[in-house]
Amino acid sequence: MKQPLLPRKIFINPAYKDKATVLKTASDTGGAYSLGELEVSPGGGNGMHTHIAFEETFTAVKGVLGVAIGKRKHYLQPGQSVTIPLHTPHHFFNDGTATVTCLVKFVPAHDNFIKGLAIGYGLARDGKTTKKGTPKNLLHLALLITLTDTKPAGIIGWLFPVFKQLAALARKNGVEKALLEQYYYEQP
Repeated sequence: MKQPLLPRKIFINPAYKDKATVLKTASDTGGAYSLGELEVSPGGGNGMHTHIAFEETFTAVKGVLGVAIGKRKHYLQPGQSVTIPLHTPHHFFNDGTATVTCLVKFVPAHDNFIKGLAIGYGLARDGKTTKKGTPKNLLHLALLITLTDTKPAGIIGWLFPVFKQLAALARKNGVEKALLEQYYYEQP
């Protein structure tokens, strides 16, 4: 009998200079929220983006976490939190000299975000992204954007409807399944 595939819990992204650990999934919380721990190395962070399916709360645990909301930068000390409402441009960063640890909570839970994270981080690790972590393959990018419900800021964000169509094509052609098997599930 074939063993069921189990999702990975730890993902490392050399482009974003961070490490994400899944602490709680939708099945753990009855769909109320997902929770992860994020370690961001000096100089690490992601690009400006928005979400429409969930709110995102960052809580600093160790070090000072930078979170930009629109044009305003917030520097969270350990124990401080900030919640990003739906449709609000934001990104996280570490402009300090030491690794920062924080908790990231998605309300409601969004397990597809974890799948997209696995794919994006795996592609970055395998050199299949730009230096900023953007997948070089358009179908991979479309899947990443739609799975994580991440609408990039700027001109690429205007292409969100096109990415949804490309992601549907990638699913139909088995690209999503292959990427999940490679990057999301533990290998036997």
